[in-house]
Amino acid sequence: MSDQIELLRDVLLKNIANASQVFIVGHNTPDYDAIGSALGVATIASELDTKAYIVVNDLAQELDSGVAKIIEDTKDDYHFINLEEFQALANKNSLLITVDVNKKYLTSVQEDLDKVGKIMIIDHHQETDQTIVADYKHIDERASSTCEIVAQLLQNLEINYSEEMANYLYAGIVLDTKSFQKNTTATTHDTAEKLYARGASYEVVSRWRVANYEEDKKINNLIFGSNIIREIGPSETTEITINNNSIRVYTNILGAPQVSFAINRITPHEIYRRDLLARAADKIVAKYAEVAVVMGYVDEETVGICARSKGNLNVGNLLEVFEEKDYTYFPQETPPKSPVCGGGGGQQIAGGSVTTSNIFALEELLMEKLSEMKVDEENIVSQQEPEDTIVIVGKKEERLVENKGKRKLRIPPKKEKVQ
Repeated sequence: MSDQIELLRDVLLKNIANASQVFIVGHNTPDYDAIGSALGVATIASELDTKAYIVVNDLAQELDSGVAKIIEDTKDDYHFINLEEFQALANKNSLLITVDVNKKYLTSVQEDLDKVGKIMIIDHHQETDQTIVADYKHIDERASSTCEIVAQLLQNLEINYSEEMANYLYAGIVLDTKSFQKNTTATTHDTAEKLYARGASYEVVSRWRVANYEEDKKINNLIFGSNIIREIGPSETTEITINNNSIRVYTNILGAPQVSFAINRITPHEIYRRDLLARAADKIVAKYAEVAVVMGYVDEETVGICARSKGNLNVGNLLEVFEEKDYTYFPQETPPKSPVCGGGGGQQIAGGSVTTSNIFALEELLMEKLSEMKVDEENIVSQQEPEDTIVIVGKKEERLVENKGKRKLRIPPKKEKVQ
């Protein structure tokens, strides 16, 4: 077990012990990594007899069907609340832990961060200027997933979690590694092996991830959809074909990669769940291009961007172009309610969100940046083990407390509550 995980363990136990209650939140429309890691952290809080709430502000029909099933199956043992309930319960004695997310605009609680006394981040995504200001943060970009990090915490604490919990954590790792094809290290495989020993099953996780017919159809239409416009003139008929998927070769980039841009060009304002955009990008990069950039509206005014790469093009660097802009840079038909503009990620997986009334303006900006990008040896993917993890932690005197009669967890002394 790495020194970084032990440091994270210490600060997590200290903060949970000193909190009257814990709120755990992942990114909007949580995927398997967000929900699995949230359940894992809630399990740790439960071991310390601290009330834990998992904030999910999305309707069941807005979630991936497998994620919705996990929430339904665990709601009797874990406390799920929406944003309104969080606003009513949160106070300065509370601890907020964000999992699988570090950017403010990707969380439902973005306007209410000042309601809690302390904030922790546990994540594996790149830190940017829009990262939440937190008291402690553990952001390990080399980890395959946040579920990998949380699974290591549970193993370090020797908490006897269930077979179902092993599957939830395993599902997050499987999702974010594309079934162990990307972003894996020896630590990833070791963590997965320990989850297998706890009862995790690839077959069970695969059944959760089987998409229903309507979702598959929507993804395929986003990738392959086309429309023919016929203009009938006095002497001839002109046909114009509009394809959702546009593939271009960028010869200035190492390997001259084929980059696919997928947008619903027929009905561009159609709304998609983020996980559907991600699955479309995964499908494109698996079969049709070296790089995939899929864009679609996730609500009436916000475009979600999911990017994937299987080569030397760093899609995290590509989407960072949105960090350099303000939402007012893009067309707006009406003043937006909650404007956002940001993006980034890692070498092979990245995402972003931008408020705009013209989705094609985003595509044009990305195409412009790609035409200027160069890839050198420093950008080539390395499968070496991580040497360092970003961890901010203060170490103080510790104490031993009884853990529901099962075992003892080493945590620091509890502070007096803030009135």
